[in-house]
Parts: sequence; C-alpha cells; structure tokens
Amino acid sequence: MNTIQSKKQVNGIAILFMTVYMVSYITRINYGAIISEMESSAKIAKDLLSMALTGSFITYGVGQIISGLCGDRFSPKKLVAYGLVATVLMNLLIPLCQSPYQMLAVWCVNGFAQSFMWPPIVRLMTALLSEEDYKKTSVIVSYGSSFGTIAVYLIAPIIISLLSWKWVFRISAIFGIHKHKRCSVAPVF
Repeated sequence: MNTIQSKKQVNGIAILFMTVYMVSYITRINYGAIISEMESSAKIAKDLLSMALTGSFITYGVGQIISGLCGDRFSPKKLVAYGLVATVLMNLLIPLCQSPYQMLAVWCVNGFAQSFMWPPIVRLMTALLSEEDYKKTSVIVSYGSSFGTIAVYLIAPIIISLLSWKWVFRISAIFGIHKHKRCSVAPVF
C-alpha cells in the first residue's frame, strides 16, 4: 500500500476508522449497558447473564492475539469487514436466545469477532499513513470508543422505553450494517 499524502484523504481515513471503531464499541458494550433491563424483563438472574460478559472479555482478549497474527497473513481490510459482519450477526442473534447459556455462546463469538477490528485498523493506519499522520489519526480514531460509549448510554434507555431491550441489539446491528456498507465502498476498503 502507498502512503496517503493528501490531507483530505488522511482526514477521510481518520473519520472512517473512527466510525468503524465507534460501531465496534456500540455493538460490544451494549450488552453490559442494558443487563439490568435484560434481568428484569427476561427474568434471568444477573449472575447468569453476566457470564456472557465474562466470556466475551476472554474471547476478545484471545482474539486480539489471533487477529494480530492473522493481520500479518491476510488482508486487514477483509478482517475488519468480517469482524463487522460477525458482530452484526451476533447482535441480531442475541435477542433470539432463550437461555443465558445461548447468550454466553453468542456473546463469546461477538467478543472474538470484535477482536478482528482494532489490530487490522492499526495495521492499515501504519501502512497508509506517514508517522506524523498516524499519530494524529490514532487520536481521532480513539474518539470512537468515547462516542460509542456515550451513544449506547444515551440511546439505549430511549430504545428500551419505546420498544424493548431486544431492540437495542437490533438497532446496534443496523449501525454495523450501515458502517459495513460504507466501508465496502470506501477506497481504503
């Protein structure tokens, strides 16, 4: 890959990666943000529901290592795209789960899928950007985690009050689908 020189292209890459990272946060932290509502609505004990969070944390961590290794062998663009597709599917599946054990399995897969976004994004940034642009872009991309967290905690209560906790996952998946479509037409992807 050639280093991007144009300020406009660098800014475009920064915004694209920031929004991908934001969507990854939205589709990952939504479960923990609404676990109390899931507990009261689904009548499942919080400790059973929390197993999915622990499992996701573990698979995310293990997946980071695997993703880093895969990023050296496979297209980082495809890894990010596959991670987005898998996390969208897991967000669509979680409302269909009938037991905390099914939720555990689905959310463990989600954690693993999530790990296929950050390491490939970093690899793309190092390949596409100069050292100075990389430093600036990294700061902008990191804002995605803050924006995603704020979005989940602001919007989830509204979705729950209007619809139900299941719709938090469905709407999160819609964000992922929208971002996947935008990434597939972006020049870097």
